[in-house]
Amino acid sequence: MSVSGAASGVALADEGLRRGLGRLHVLAIVVGGTLGTGIYLRPAVIAQLVQTPGRVLLVWCLAGLLSLAGALTYAELAARFPRSGGEYVFMRETLGEFPAFLSAWMRLTLGVALTAALAAGVAVFLSELVPLPHTTWHLALWWISRRVTLDLGAQQCVAALIILILALLNISGVARAGRFQGAVTAAKVMGLLSLIAAIILVGEPHAAFAGSIVPARTVPPGVLGYGAAFLAAIAAYHGWASASMVAGEVRDASRTLPWAIITGLGITTILYIAANTAYLHVLTISEVAASHSTAYPDAPSVAGRAAAKALGLSTGRALSLLFLLSTLGTLHCVLLVVPRLLFAAARDGLLPATLGHVAESARTPAMAIGAFALPAMMFALLSGYDRLSNMAMFGNLLFYALSAFGLLWWRRRVTTWHDSGSFRAPRGVPQLFLMGCAALLIALIVGQSPEVVAAIALLGLGVPAYALIRWRRAHGPDAHSKWGSGGSLL
Repeated sequence: MSVSGAASGVALADEGLRRGLGRLHVLAIVVGGTLGTGIYLRPAVIAQLVQTPGRVLLVWCLAGLLSLAGALTYAELAARFPRSGGEYVFMRETLGEFPAFLSAWMRLTLGVALTAALAAGVAVFLSELVPLPHTTWHLALWWISRRVTLDLGAQQCVAALIILILALLNISGVARAGRFQGAVTAAKVMGLLSLIAAIILVGEPHAAFAGSIVPARTVPPGVLGYGAAFLAAIAAYHGWASASMVAGEVRDASRTLPWAIITGLGITTILYIAANTAYLHVLTISEVAASHSTAYPDAPSVAGRAAAKALGLSTGRALSLLFLLSTLGTLHCVLLVVPRLLFAAARDGLLPATLGHVAESARTPAMAIGAFALPAMMFALLSGYDRLSNMAMFGNLLFYALSAFGLLWWRRRVTTWHDSGSFRAPRGVPQLFLMGCAALLIALIVGQSPEVVAAIALLGLGVPAYALIRWRRAHGPDAHSKWGSGGSLL
């Protein structure tokens, strides 16, 4: 699967990338990509929907179990197809080119905008630690007889600059990027552990588990309410699949990836349940539900409210630093892994061949990283996006389900594949994960939220885009030079 570089003696993948990531690097990618700001914000929404402490913890446990089923499924896929690209490679090998292209298309649309939103979050938390200038430039545009105002200020510029710095870090070398991801992940895990311990040890307990009900319900209790709560928790767990996208740069990928994906998700699940237990140790369920969310946009976060109650109001700056590290780690993880999916698609001729080039010295997909970072910087300069996480979650669930279906379909077709040293998901686990994702997708579609409609529309645009690429590849006079099957190395 790998060859040795003649000059440097460094192991290279078939794609020409350097295998510079070890076990701890990949574990940091899994934990860092999963452990974001969701654990500090999502508990409020879940409390509003399910209304009792016991149900809140149950939702987090069940979401962790479904995510674990997904981790086991992706671990087998990563062991069988240990190449850069993650779910793109999985679907290309199991279901064919079209579903694989749509996964790349989703990353190019929803993924870019979500990256900008993460960068905007980093800038917001940074502004709470280091005051930024309040000067804002307003640009007025006209769109179909409507006046649209774009705001450009210090926070937007900082967000774009953060994306640029992290992109350059990733271009400079995967081992260096892996070490940075490890340092940020270690810092935010230690920060969350310290917060949990401080709240439980110092905070004064109350009768939090007496079953008090939230007085004002945003959604009537029932199947839809529980489904929405479960989806909110699943969104907080999202990120465990990130490591599979850098498989071509992982040493002993067929063994390292399954271990890192399963171990990383296990660590995150324990932290999430412990954090919710700590919140409910010092806050009533009504206080949790009235924390920062769409229903209470001006309220403090549930983590901030719990810390203030247990430790005093002076914890604000420490929490801002913890939120900053959490968001920064997730942002860097996205910039590290998603360009590898675009790189793999370009190598197959489904995206411009320049995106499949590898930098000569650093052996990184520099063009793919730049092509992903530049539009993200433009989005970051324009504004933040509150609804993008829900849009992206619909896309992620769809391709989770397709990946699981692809594994089951591949198992039926390929009966001669035997490798006692490779990981295999336990019997029934991929089926459970597929059914869970399908149920959540149906619930989202039935709910007809604007985010789901927008996500479906964006994915739908991928169909004519794929048809155009196929036509240019087959008939265009310059098809080979622009849309070739991989291109040469820089």
